[in-house]
Amino acid sequence: MKDLFLAAGGCHYTYEQLLKDVGSRGKKCSRIFVKGNEPYQIFVSVVHSLWLDYPVELLDGDFSEEELNKMGIQSADLQPSLIDRRSEHPPSYEDVTALLRPKNWTLSLYTSGTTGRPKKVTHRYDALTRQVKTGSRWENQVWGFAYNPTHMAGLQVFFQAFNNKNPMIYAFGEEQKQLPDLIDHYQITHLSATATYYRNIFPRLQSKVYPGVKRVTFGGEGFDERLSEKMKQTFPHAQIRNVYASTEAGSVFAGNGRTFTLSSSIKDLVKINEHQELLIHHSLVGALENAADVGEWLNTGDVVQEIGENQFVFVSRNSDFINVGGYRVNPLEVEAVLTAVPGVEDAVVKGKKNSVTGNLLTAELVKAADAEEDQVKEAVRKHAADTLQPWKVPRMLTFVEEIRKTRTGKKVRE
Repeated sequence: MKDLFLAAGGCHYTYEQLLKDVGSRGKKCSRIFVKGNEPYQIFVSVVHSLWLDYPVELLDGDFSEEELNKMGIQSADLQPSLIDRRSEHPPSYEDVTALLRPKNWTLSLYTSGTTGRPKKVTHRYDALTRQVKTGSRWENQVWGFAYNPTHMAGLQVFFQAFNNKNPMIYAFGEEQKQLPDLIDHYQITHLSATATYYRNIFPRLQSKVYPGVKRVTFGGEGFDERLSEKMKQTFPHAQIRNVYASTEAGSVFAGNGRTFTLSSSIKDLVKINEHQELLIHHSLVGALENAADVGEWLNTGDVVQEIGENQFVFVSRNSDFINVGGYRVNPLEVEAVLTAVPGVEDAVVKGKKNSVTGNLLTAELVKAADAEEDQVKEAVRKHAADTLQPWKVPRMLTFVEEIRKTRTGKKVRE
């Protein structure tokens, strides 16, 4: 694996190949859009933009033409604006990384758009890499890449790996199913993914133990304590970490388990309002399209609970709460109860419009392959009734092969 940069789709790309491909592009560039889901080409574009210090915007490969039009992007904009001659010599790794303080470079991302038109957020290099660690301690890491490469979480893994010349092993989308073999073959040491990703892959992992994995990171969704305990058995030598990050602010802080502790350097830049929503100071936030509407503090829309001085736990997205007869139900709480039932591998709780109560709770369940549907349904109903208050008990249960996910790998709750 010497000099390996990325393994994806059966192909291997070394750092030497990466820099050769970067050097083969136009010598000068104007701002460009990069649209796609193929990780290697996306990373080539990002490194090229860093090398020549020009802005770049990343677009999901499955953005529709209608979505692009709403974002003010035309087909012609997607053609790279490469001018001047090609470089006679590709840059060295040191050329690109030695003085990474680009003056003109920015990277723009788009929110997932699950609640409306995707919105652009623009970041500078220092903000994107505020949590990146470099040095001998981090030089032998091998990263399992389990995120969309055009989203914040994926870029956080990319910058951590690239700045330490670490290999990345692509395990997203269809290649997620190959994760057990990829861990063994490439000796992956670090995994970072959503809880939904881990739940989906866990049935394939649980028959073995992987002592070489040193860190398992949760991000992008609420922390699942029960799943974390299972992961500790599968990865006995791994530290379990929980990262709070967003498209707007990047990676802000991390914790062990559910609890986040604010460090002295950041505690004055984070606060909780009277609705228990988490607010982040604008100095930690990228440039937003609606910056004038944000003001000094960005409301993340995340509801948290303070549990001590400078400590809190994530409760839910404010928009995810479901109103049932005047009660606000946290779907994460209900899902945790449902997935505790033997035979249930995953669950998503939703609200179905009802003229009397406003909403009825429904749940989609993914059962274990060897479980009987009727028995699982009966066990779920009983456990939910015994554990939850009446308005939190789902009234309709359906079984699905797989729970739908957003572009970022989170559960779709619509």
